Amino acid sequence: MIVFDVIVNGQIQETLQPKDQRLQEMYWFMVDQVQLIKEKYGENFQISKRTMEVYPQ
Repeated sequence: MIVFDVIVNGQIQETLQPKDQRLQEMYWFMVDQVQLIKEKYGENFQISKRTMEVYPQ
């Protein structure tokens, strides 16, 4: 599973997890989220992508 960390001043502030793992869906999800993040944190942020392992229960 791919998740995106929002980093402000060197610290992870939140982790964004798209509902769908399809590439096109993740792209449009992040386009929308970047606008919201700019409103929330201003221009001083970074987005880092990482994979997270999910184990079935």
